[in-house]
Amino acid sequence: MATDNKRQFSRQKCGTECTFVLDGMESRVYLLDASRGGFKLRFEQAEAAMAAIAPLPRDMIITDQYSKMHATIMWASGGLAGCRFYQHLSLDDVVRMMTGHFRLQLAPPVKPEPAPEASPPA
Repeated sequence: MATDNKRQFSRQKCGTECTFVLDGMESRVYLLDASRGGFKLRFEQAEAAMAAIAPLPRDMIITDQYSKMHATIMWASGGLAGCRFYQHLSLDDVVRMMTGHFRLQLAPPVKPEPAPEASPPA
């Protein structure tokens, strides 16, 4: 039976430890795999992380000493999360992500703008 993998880029397995920043506290998160298009995480403090990232999708900022990247958490379950980069990374950036130490934090939620008031018919 063939698998139906619709990913544009193949994922490379890794186990890089990163820091997840949540409400001023830090915990470990592990980068399980990465590609030019996205990555998968495993949170050490799974329950707190799952509560913090809901509702999905949720934006995340990933930083190291050289760069700042943006991604969207597309799914989360059981302490794992799948994320998609806003823009595809270069292969060099994927390697750096798989071997470096990054800080991940949630972007502030976007507040919906109020609907404009309808003007009365003339």
